[in-house]
Amino acid sequence: MAKSLHGMDYTKLGPMMLIRLINLGAVIAYELAVLALQTVCSRVASKRTMNGARIGECLRRICERTGGAFPKIGQILSTRPDLLPPAICAELAILQDRVSAPSHSRILEVLRREYRSVPFESFDQIPVASATVAQVYRAVRADNHRDIAVKVMLPDVLRKIKSDCRIAEFFGPAIACLPAMKSVPLREALAQASVLLQRQTNFRQEAANLVRLGDIFRGCNRILVPRIHGDLCTENIVCMDFVGGMRKLTDPSIPDDEAKELIVVGLQGLYKMIFDAGFVHCDLHPGNVLAAPDGRLVILDAGLVTELDDYTRRSFAEFFAAIALRNGYKAAEIVRETAIRLPKHLDCLSFDRDIAELINRVGGLSAREFEVAGFIAELFDIQNKYGIYGTPRFTLIILALLVYEGVAKQRCPDLDFQKEAIPFVMPVLLRGIPKVTLGSSPSAADVPRN
Repeated sequence: MAKSLHGMDYTKLGPMMLIRLINLGAVIAYELAVLALQTVCSRVASKRTMNGARIGECLRRICERTGGAFPKIGQILSTRPDLLPPAICAELAILQDRVSAPSHSRILEVLRREYRSVPFESFDQIPVASATVAQVYRAVRADNHRDIAVKVMLPDVLRKIKSDCRIAEFFGPAIACLPAMKSVPLREALAQASVLLQRQTNFRQEAANLVRLGDIFRGCNRILVPRIHGDLCTENIVCMDFVGGMRKLTDPSIPDDEAKELIVVGLQGLYKMIFDAGFVHCDLHPGNVLAAPDGRLVILDAGLVTELDDYTRRSFAEFFAAIALRNGYKAAEIVRETAIRLPKHLDCLSFDRDIAELINRVGGLSAREFEVAGFIAELFDIQNKYGIYGTPRFTLIILALLVYEGVAKQRCPDLDFQKEAIPFVMPVLLRGIPKVTLGSSPSAADVPRN
């Protein structure tokens, strides 16, 4: 039986997983070889060294050609010009809404398969957005002549994502043995990531998620969640109101003051989801949070969401308040109480002191200097030092904040994440979690029919 590092049996991957793994290796090897050849040629011709744009193009092509979970990783990285060179981020940003589209004939095949008779009076051939899981087209309903946006899932997306998740889980034990990963609940995190990535391909559930978000922001005149046309939604298609003229918040044509105002509105919306509704959109990259011509903020693509129980909301509110009030010992206590695993002989005094020093240091930073990514990295380093496995319950909240921070820092570097959270955190701490919440997560059956 084929064994490898840490006794892993490659035959357990199965033939489809092995084919996927070989395909990934071939694509990555080919693109890296092309990058190396281009670099050598450019050096011979002009003595120039490798530039960020060329590396970014290579990474973007790898994500596009491999598909599955890789483009999502590229999307997240594209929002972090504070971590990667801007030229690389600019290339990876193409993955947000400008991925190479399949032929129009393949899209028509999907429409014919999903509908007994195609319910559109007209259907544009060129997508208005082309992302990693689906293409979005403008169409007109045949029955009431309304403009709608039709989101069509790409072929083979679910199969590739399932394969990538299986491969990641297979190699998880080996990755967990790395020194930097010893305090990370990797198995739980990979299982959670696998479920969430596969949920992105459940379009009936995404339609239900958008309905839920619409309910959360009903009455808010600054945030728009397009209305779902439930009678046209299927397993592979989501239909909603079409909103024309939208621009990314990072678009330089939007005046700075307008962009900053909308970014603050978006952050407040994110905090409302976390602390008030307990239903969080975890993928607010620039392609999913846009400026409408009427000045509202448009939230799209609710495939990657998480629902928080009352205990998690309360604990995270207490943790956030401890950071804002520079109460490091309280923050350390929350980390210990919510951890899924503590070492038998944990030095609590030393751990609490290290957390308190971190909290006191970041508490003295200006809004421009404070970065969620840097803070979380240091927090994980301390947990790793003491062998503490932190709760995966906070993972997706942190992911949501990291992705949105990547958007905010590009146009609003002085945005104070801690200050904006206070109006949402304090009611949770002062009054507790209300017994009557905004409602449970709807199922696909709850999508309204027009």
